[in-house]
Amino acid sequence: MLKTEKIENNRYLSTIEGTDRLNATIAPLVKDQLSNLLVQSGYNLTLNLQNIRFIDSTGIGVLISALKAARENNGTFMLRNVDKDVYSLLSLMKLDKVFDFSN
Repeated sequence: MLKTEKIENNRYLSTIEGTDRLNATIAPLVKDQLSNLLVQSGYNLTLNLQNIRFIDSTGIGVLISALKAARENNGTFMLRNVDKDVYSLLSLMKLDKVFDFSN
């Protein structure tokens, strides 16, 4: 579900694969996988959402939980390649001001 690769020293890129949705069906698995990565001190993770076209409230909760875990462990959590509809939802919820986005 979550494919993670090392980009450079202490910087990683994860991609959700095998689905175009981050919803209640897959959210628990993605949350567990992200949590396992972000409990490491100083872990800098960018989540590539290039495949994700739909996100529900459970998926939003996963993203918020990952950001919180990263911050608690002196790491970073950023989003990348966010679909325009997903970004519109994040913006509507004012989460575009909370998350960092990379190219």
